[in-house]
Amino acid sequence: MPGTIRSFSKGLLIFCNVVVSVCMLLLYAVPYINQQLSWFINLFALLLPFFVLLQIIFFIFWMMAKRRLAWIPVISLLLCWDLLGSMFGLHPEVKNTTPAAHDLRVATWNTHLFNFFENNGKLDEAMLQKAKSFNADVLAVQELVFSLDSLSPISLERVKQRLGYTYAVAANDRAFGVYTNIKQKNERYHPFCVAIFSNYPVIRWKKIQSIKEYNHTFLWADVLVKTDTIRIFNIHLQSMHFAKNDYEFIEHIDQQNMGEMQNKGRSLMRKMKTAYLLRAEQAVDVQTELSKSPYPVVVCGDMNDVPNSYAYQTVSKNLYDAFTEKGWGMGRTFQFLSPTLRIDYVLHSKALALKKVQVVRPSLSDHNPVIADFNLPKN
Repeated sequence: MPGTIRSFSKGLLIFCNVVVSVCMLLLYAVPYINQQLSWFINLFALLLPFFVLLQIIFFIFWMMAKRRLAWIPVISLLLCWDLLGSMFGLHPEVKNTTPAAHDLRVATWNTHLFNFFENNGKLDEAMLQKAKSFNADVLAVQELVFSLDSLSPISLERVKQRLGYTYAVAANDRAFGVYTNIKQKNERYHPFCVAIFSNYPVIRWKKIQSIKEYNHTFLWADVLVKTDTIRIFNIHLQSMHFAKNDYEFIEHIDQQNMGEMQNKGRSLMRKMKTAYLLRAEQAVDVQTELSKSPYPVVVCGDMNDVPNSYAYQTVSKNLYDAFTEKGWGMGRTFQFLSPTLRIDYVLHSKALALKKVQVVRPSLSDHNPVIADFNLPKN
């Protein structure tokens, strides 16, 4: 009997180790599979850091119990080396410094409307000053709010001036325009926009909107940097739309009873499926527009998804990820839930040489800004 139990336990552990390995390897297939049928494989990208931890635990266990089986986690990790490279940065982080004159500094930040609603219709001055302190030549902002009233303190022109920029372009879906006073309809403003602010001339720009929804709206701007033209993209892909009680449920899942877990779990999975499928559409739209660019590109934005997901692999095709190129650690950019959530990115063409990258912490938003410095040819 003890031998039977031991044999069963060994077989079960081998099976579990192989299942974890298969889940990791399936991420290589994500760009090539129908998302309508296999959207859930994106969850493996979300769980990849924990799969890596499990492989390390399996390795230690097999080294003590059955050395020849230690090859299972070792081979799995080696086969998934490219996936791990998308997840980790192996360069010590450099402090924020003023860029040299021949550098292009690009920053991206989901500003949570500069806390517009929390400040009763005013932009958070501390957040504006923080964004200004990045000393970025180009700033890409997701979740911006601006007014159509040119005299308003939150008109795009005023926001641009308060941030210290010369040029500004913004993309919004007018269906999202709302009034500061519903009864009087005295001022119309647009929340949840994406915008690009620049101190270099913007020679042309375009809003792309395949569906009249905010997350299906993104923009690019051709920025003239000395004698070079660089196309800057600003994107904000579909979020999970988790409410406050969703976050509370996840953070205290060990305190929930079985009924609550089933009901809430189904609700969360529905939201996640919807978001994954919408992000897949949006990522394809972005990649289509990227492929048309005659210039080197920098892609900034909040993808609301982690490395190795369908959205990430689609948008980052043929591009370099600034964080994995020059960053350190896991580069968390989302303040809630897991410390493994890097969902804000700066991606770039090979033609642009990255000098350094920084994830700014702490942040006054629910997202951490990302700043990237590029070397440009000296005249």
